[in-house]
Amino acid sequence: MKKNLFVLMAFAASVCVMTSCGGSSKQVVAPTQVLQSSGNYADAFGPTAGVPLSRPDNADYWYEVGVATGTKFNFSDLQDNALLAAQRRIAMKMKHAYKGVVSDYANSYTTKRGTDTQSKMERAGDRIIDAIVGNTDGLDYRQNVDDKGNLTYFVLIGVSKKETADKIADAISKDEKLGMDFKESEFRKTMDDKFAKFKEEQ
Repeated sequence: MKKNLFVLMAFAASVCVMTSCGGSSKQVVAPTQVLQSSGNYADAFGPTAGVPLSRPDNADYWYEVGVATGTKFNFSDLQDNALLAAQRRIAMKMKHAYKGVVSDYANSYTTKRGTDTQSKMERAGDRIIDAIVGNTDGLDYRQNVDDKGNLTYFVLIGVSKKETADKIADAISKDEKLGMDFKESEFRKTMDDKFAKFKEEQ
């Protein structure tokens, strides 16, 4: 009898863990994972579907959610950390999309310096993306407090694809080092098309 009771208790505990005992069963990306991830965008971050405030990318905007967890006494730090996490995620996404732009452009419009020009364009675009993302603020916020008083803070940010494309094209068009290798109108079209079609898998 005692053995059967023990088995039932163990089973109930396992069910409670899998279902979060009536709470949300959706998984949230831990802030330490977000802040420490690096490398390929898809491998480092993956989809954010199910995270509070998550919003799919569309033809006009990229979106990302940042998460930070701690005590309510460090609320200001949680806000800063969540925003930083969101900025790092969205920058990685934007750079991933932009790298595809440069690759498509280079394949369609060959240049004499080929790889060298492609590398310069990638670096220039990455600098613009970092500057744009560094000035983003939250579009929406949410905070959850568990029964132990731990606070989880979420922040949603968004970046305009058109603004990004315009600023990158303007900056690169003024780069004298690219010279005649750079075809601005073709580059703008490639970037507009690639950005509009780029959507994070949800």
